[in-house]
Amino acid sequence: MRVIQVMESTATGTLSMVLTISNRLAAEGHDVYVIFSIHVETPQNLRSLFHPKVELRHIQMKGPPLPFVITRLRKAIGELRPDIVHLHSSFAGFLGRVATIFGAGSARFFYSPHCISFMRADVSALSRLSFIGLELLASLRTCTYVGCSVSECAAVRRYLHRHIVLVENAIERSVTGESGEPGVDRATTSIKRVVMVGGIRLQKNPPLFAQIARLFDRQGVEFVWIGDGDERFKQTLFAAGVRVTGWLSRAEVLQQLERADIFLSTSSWEGMPVSVIEAMSVGTLVLATKCAGNVDAVRHAQTGFLFESAAEAIVLLNRMADDGPLRKEIARNAKREARERFSEDRFFYELRSLYAIPQMQLAVR
Repeated sequence: MRVIQVMESTATGTLSMVLTISNRLAAEGHDVYVIFSIHVETPQNLRSLFHPKVELRHIQMKGPPLPFVITRLRKAIGELRPDIVHLHSSFAGFLGRVATIFGAGSARFFYSPHCISFMRADVSALSRLSFIGLELLASLRTCTYVGCSVSECAAVRRYLHRHIVLVENAIERSVTGESGEPGVDRATTSIKRVVMVGGIRLQKNPPLFAQIARLFDRQGVEFVWIGDGDERFKQTLFAAGVRVTGWLSRAEVLQQLERADIFLSTSSWEGMPVSVIEAMSVGTLVLATKCAGNVDAVRHAQTGFLFESAAEAIVLLNRMADDGPLRKEIARNAKREARERFSEDRFFYELRSLYAIPQMQLAVR
């Protein structure tokens, strides 16, 4: 089987999913190609993250004129003559489908939006309608939508009236290496480190993280944002005493998660947040906003806690600081569920099974 993975966003959750798919397929002997773009957050060691048999092709999808990008994508996909084309993120999904309308031979297309564009909470109703219109235009190219969460599937069915298959995101095997009981040592003392992982941008709501950091008045608690991004939001975080690490390697991010007592997600919307799942899998207690994506990953008061305001978050942080046994119990539940429900094997086998089903049968599943 010859498979092309197309990703515009070479960071965080999207990159994790493409790595899992590509490396597992290559290890099985399939021909795998990855078309990607480069951004400031793109890992310097990107090539080394992929299986040696995966072929990488760089096409910058943001920046150059769209007709130029579409032409290059159409040519690259046409030359490779794939059996499967899998597009990742709304932008790459739009470009890849438009570029191959009436082209790409008999290739079957799959599209994983990883939080589809019209789920954004920072745009007007008119902008949301524009995103829906672009999705409908791109749908002239037959493809199978692959949703990463129940919330994303519901949004696609509601606004596009399209069939979509649920394949929840996963965490790599390297994250789930066997270790001791989650939260045992950290639960014996009060919380000391509260962290967030992700780009410093509106979606992740840095002002809310900063507000919580300012309001939480316990001594000796450090708030850390692992990532980088918008300079204005960075200054907001700095003013609240939050330490910003900048972009770290994947191994360093996991080390930071393992050292944290609380993972505090302040996102306004998500697809299926990989960083939340990773925190759960290493035994770090998750407190997360009650938004799409987060509500799909976390079961309130069972595998983490959900909140709707800074005041609610402060109440939960104080409760967790005072109740080590409860932190330990929730962390243990979350770790167990993350390693079963979000396993790499489950994700890969579900996706590979989709690749094997004829397009016409997928449309009626």
